[in-house]
Amino acid sequence: MKYYEIKIEVSELGIEPMLAALICEGIDTAEVNDPADAAFMNEQLGETDYLAPEDFDRESSKNPSVVVYAAEDEETDDTLSAVKRAAKTVRDNVENGFFGTGADLGSLEVAVNLRDDEEWKDLWKKFIKPARVGYSYIAATPWIDISDYAQEMDIDREVIRINPGMAFGTGLHETTSLAADCLESYIQEGDKVLDVGCGTGILSSVASKLGASEVLGIDIDDEAVTASIENLEANNVHNVVIKKADLTEGVDFKADLVVANLLTNLVIRLTGDIRNHLNSGGRYIMSGILTTQQDKVLSALRDNGFQWLEIAKQGEWCAITAELK
Repeated sequence: MKYYEIKIEVSELGIEPMLAALICEGIDTAEVNDPADAAFMNEQLGETDYLAPEDFDRESSKNPSVVVYAAEDEETDDTLSAVKRAAKTVRDNVENGFFGTGADLGSLEVAVNLRDDEEWKDLWKKFIKPARVGYSYIAATPWIDISDYAQEMDIDREVIRINPGMAFGTGLHETTSLAADCLESYIQEGDKVLDVGCGTGILSSVASKLGASEVLGIDIDDEAVTASIENLEANNVHNVVIKKADLTEGVDFKADLVVANLLTNLVIRLTGDIRNHLNSGGRYIMSGILTTQQDKVLSALRDNGFQWLEIAKQGEWCAITAELK
């Protein structure tokens, strides 16, 4: 199936007027590309927690735009004409001083590109490679042939297949690798494990395979819960329960080890409550933390009765393992 990508170039100031004009033309669904969103989310989530620095630089340097998508069918011309009328309406309003003297709403130029749905749908798969997870495992998507990577990694490791589905991420990020390393170092046979922010279920799978007696995985996202359950089944992992929850809110579970691969502000928020879910002497593994943010996490740990045991680092990321005093 093919579809049209109809992009209107705007300024940040022009986004809302353009959306309003589209609505007046009967188009109430559009994609907004606003580089200011990256800065806003970083500010809300704590410095560069939302995006890694190189991703932030890329996203914040993009030009604002509003995009309308249309299937390649008999209604395409009508949609394109409606978009062009909307852009002209905004342009006329600018020229008539509706937004004030000298207001810059962008070029308001309309660009049309024909896209192949099948090509774009699967393109991202080509860029995903298997990744080392912990000291004993490889995480790979179902469509990857591990033998193709014999020269790059030890393919004799046990393979855990992870299909992200519609969930966020694949579980192959550096932060997951760090968390898995710490998990393998500190888990003990028979431990009860709580995996907060389980994502695609990779760390829950690792915990089970390392000898956990019981694992509870938690995620706030419906798609992540679905992906986790499906991935656990695909890897024949049967002693893990996946539950939807906002961190540990409403969760009644006491663990010997908690692993949380989250953003820094969420780790700090979780730390205030996690002692209620840890047995005495329990271990608490936190990942998803930029090295520039580790002092904030260490401070939160001290304030909540934890002693940090290890700080593992990979690139700009770190994972912290602590013990409940």
